[in-house]
Amino acid sequence: MGGKIKNILIVLLTFLPCIFILLLFHAGFEFSLHKESKQHAVKVVKEIDSILNYGEESNNLALNLISDGDSCEKIYSEMRINVARIPYVRTINLAHGNNIYCTSLWGAAEFHSDSMKYISGKLYLMPGSNVEQKYPLIAVRTVIGENVALSGIDGRYIKQLLSEQKNNSFVISLAIGDSWLTHNNEFTHDNPNKSFLAVQRVESKNFPFSVYSGFNSSSSWLAFWQEDQFYIVVILLFQILFSIFCWWQLTRPRPLYLELERAIRKNEFVPYAQPVVDSVTQEIIGVEILMRWKHPYQGIVRPDLFIPQAEDSGLIIPMTHMLLKETSRQLREYKHCLPAPFHVGVNISPQHCNSSILLDECKYFVDGVSNHNIILVLELTEREALDVSEFTQDLFHDLKILGCKIAIDDFGTGHSSLVNLQKINLDYLKIDQIFVKNIGVDCTSEHLIESTVELAKRLSLRIIAEGVETEAQAEYLKKQGIENLQGFLFAKPIPLGEFLQNYNQNINVIDND
Repeated sequence: MGGKIKNILIVLLTFLPCIFILLLFHAGFEFSLHKESKQHAVKVVKEIDSILNYGEESNNLALNLISDGDSCEKIYSEMRINVARIPYVRTINLAHGNNIYCTSLWGAAEFHSDSMKYISGKLYLMPGSNVEQKYPLIAVRTVIGENVALSGIDGRYIKQLLSEQKNNSFVISLAIGDSWLTHNNEFTHDNPNKSFLAVQRVESKNFPFSVYSGFNSSSSWLAFWQEDQFYIVVILLFQILFSIFCWWQLTRPRPLYLELERAIRKNEFVPYAQPVVDSVTQEIIGVEILMRWKHPYQGIVRPDLFIPQAEDSGLIIPMTHMLLKETSRQLREYKHCLPAPFHVGVNISPQHCNSSILLDECKYFVDGVSNHNIILVLELTEREALDVSEFTQDLFHDLKILGCKIAIDDFGTGHSSLVNLQKINLDYLKIDQIFVKNIGVDCTSEHLIESTVELAKRLSLRIIAEGVETEAQAEYLKKQGIENLQGFLFAKPIPLGEFLQNYNQNINVIDND
């Protein structure tokens, strides 16, 4: 579970900011596309306006040539001169209503011109003309009274304006009514901008036409990548480096002392229980409480990986206080089903024996379980030497008055001495598993066990043998008169709550039978 939380945290700290930054840059890219697209459209509108103004100029000049009684032959040559002189204009035509009667190309003529096709009566985009049917033409219409002038602007002039932006990946098109002129000078009634991005429409204020500008790409993200590859790569590179840094920060080992302090604040040290049984009946008469570290990322941590550091740093004292407090709380819930007396062994280090804190913690434990049949057995570890002073003797005396028992853990492997046995009013000796393991293998271990049993009898001490794993070991220890056994033969350490729950269920099953 802790590993999943860590992975989620790494994702949140790394990939989400990267996505947010890319989305922000992409939004800026789209904004710039719209802005640039509109700038292109505005520019083209101004240029087309100027071209169409020449059409109006030529129309006005042609209309000024008309006088009462003048025929086409009289003004035909002047019209041709105007066409040659005025830029962009290819033809000039004069009409009465919808009937064209004079053209700059053929002189007098009769053609029909439908004024309804002209948008706002001024512009008409034609797919072609009588001269060049395949080349679109823009007709500019000017009316003065009953006289009408029509100027033709070749679409190829407009094409030049529309196609100038193609190299910049922007495609420009002209719309007059429902007719369109594309950048390829193609005439169409279908909107050519459907597949483009950031399409912007700008209307002319002088003539009834609109210019559309769009970015020539079907995907904004593809366009973003093509336009800003360098910046995207830089962002991704920095993001990868940031991810590696976050992963290193979250996974690198912290100093164990700091981790232990953090674990104490978070109540991560939990009690595990391994049963202690009667060597004859093999019934459970108590448990040894073993400290385990429930690390949020690494799971359950063995005590040999943190207890020595805890003892060296002095943190073993608050850790043991936490363990006693939690053990007392859990035992209180099941005190009605436990046998009497019930032995609860808890390891203490010699550091505990230098102040009265241990006495206060034991009082808290006894008051917490509120059951005189639950006996707290303090097992003195021998990783450090115990300096038996007058204060220590008084402390042990007060603990005995409180109802606690005193044991020496792993007897014979640490700093125990006969002097300490003489000065401390002990109740138990615990034979270390290293001797039990060699039963039937090493005669020296058996002799040491027999000597310890003899010593315990002379001092009126009970013996608990640890690390019992086989029936042969259990049988040998029972024959030596050792009262209590503990080891994997009977059970492995499990969480105290789980042990108490299982024990309660087994008792209920026996009672029901």
